[in-house]
Amino acid sequence: MNGATQPMTPPAFALRPASETDFDFARCLYLGSMQPLLTALDAWDADEIETAFRGYFIPAEIQVVTLGGKDVGWVQVSKTPDVLSLDQVHLIDEIRGRGIGTALIKRIIADARNQGRNVTLSLVRGNPALTLYRRLGFRRTSEDDTKIHMRYDTDA
Repeated sequence: MNGATQPMTPPAFALRPASETDFDFARCLYLGSMQPLLTALDAWDADEIETAFRGYFIPAEIQVVTLGGKDVGWVQVSKTPDVLSLDQVHLIDEIRGRGIGTALIKRIIADARNQGRNVTLSLVRGNPALTLYRRLGFRRTSEDDTKIHMRYDTDA
């Protein structure tokens, strides 16, 4: 070995369309991810977050990530004529850091490029995924008290 780190090959995962029956799984992952981040910002309100999630959960925009037949995460992408919006990406703790998130986001970027769209996302301040998004080429476009808003231009 020459000491250079080799790119990580993620485990073979699959995506399946979500349905209403995935609500509890998606909710648990969402709340588990968001609570520590929003608590650190003194912005956690359980009732408000629960209500917001119920509005966010749109099965037609969601795909469930599976690994070896087991549900291990979910991704939500909404569309406008010019943009694919990466609204949610949540993976169970046991599979984080294995390249699946990177592979998912690269797929979304490729889909956006093929469709002539750019990609946008917003993430809660303190989310360690910020490093991943920067590494993949997203740039900060704005921010507010709790979120950082980013964009990937596919025509750049």
